[in-house]
Amino acid sequence: SKPKVLFELMPVIRIYAENNTLRDPRFYSCPIYKKPVRTDLNYIAAVDLRTAQVPEHWVLRGVALLCDV
Repeated sequence: SKPKVLFELMPVIRIYAENNTLRDPRFYSCPIYKKPVRTDLNYIAAVDLRTAQVPEHWVLRGVALLCDV
């Protein structure tokens, strides 16, 4: 990430169902919100994003996705 940059564009995400109960520890479970206000009313879902960092790196920075709906 770049210093002092609050928002970056995310490429289009293709979502598909997968019957897999094992969690890969290298993936960050990233929340998706409708609006920048992070409340239960604006929460949509969470997606697992592959990352080179440990997931805690992104949790501590409060990383989330905003959906353009």
